[in-house]
Amino acid sequence: MMSRIALFFVRLYGLKPWWVVRIDIQIAAFLLTYVYGYRRKVIRQNLKLVGANGVSEFGIYKNLSSLAFESFKLHSASIESVASRVSYENLNVLHQLFAKGRNVVLVGGHMANWEMFSLSLPKNVEFKTYAVYKKLNNHIFNKAIRNSRSRAGMKIVGINDLRSIIRDDSDKPKLISIVFDQRPLKSQTSIWTEFLGVETPVYSGIEKIASMLDASVVFAAIRRQKDSRYVMNLRLVEESVSQNGEVIDKCLGMLEEEIVKEPESWLWTHRRWKHKRPDKIKLHERRIGKFEGWR
Repeated sequence: MMSRIALFFVRLYGLKPWWVVRIDIQIAAFLLTYVYGYRRKVIRQNLKLVGANGVSEFGIYKNLSSLAFESFKLHSASIESVASRVSYENLNVLHQLFAKGRNVVLVGGHMANWEMFSLSLPKNVEFKTYAVYKKLNNHIFNKAIRNSRSRAGMKIVGINDLRSIIRDDSDKPKLISIVFDQRPLKSQTSIWTEFLGVETPVYSGIEKIASMLDASVVFAAIRRQKDSRYVMNLRLVEESVSQNGEVIDKCLGMLEEEIVKEPESWLWTHRRWKHKRPDKIKLHERRIGKFEGWR
């Protein structure tokens, strides 16, 4: 019952105009920075661990507030309203792959607000579009998020549902988008490697999925232009994938570049380095796109 009441107020909030959302983001960021200090210890530990100096805590909390309030807004915002707030660079990369009949695995990190593109991307490409997400334990909110993000035609699927998509032999090429920098849940789909100069467990299923689909891999760099407006820059990683770790290396390198450019736009509140690599697990040495430090 409480979940339904909470969802009602989330949808009600989504009716607010964008300029009100912008004000709420500023207020929330101020409170989180100077009053509540949400996960401040985790943020500071993470920044110190990777050697990132001079990163604005207010900027980090503003990014977190933007993600929260904009996600609330997505429950009721019109598709046209959201589409007008996002744009693309190098979209021709996807058009060319579609013309070749290639499937695509679109990968990105927890940068800025990736969810804003769920209501825009299906209208800008000809692929059958899918987004992989982590299912919530609360089935009411889980269903609400799936319904909200799939309104423009993108199918929202759990990681365990990928096999059915891979087995789908329809003629139309598929595009599967994955946020790949979250902490892996299973050791079978992870490797340990250096990320931002720190040993980190990394989701390694990108290459396997791309190989099973005979798909090309494209990296999506999402940047905040100004409040609640975003641009997605697309870069081809590999047109044909071999499972030798190079795709993971390249994607990690591209994500590190984005974090160095806009560190406040990454989610520093996550406990990504909570665990240490067990001695029995070998460290994957990155051969391509190694981290060059904070420039």
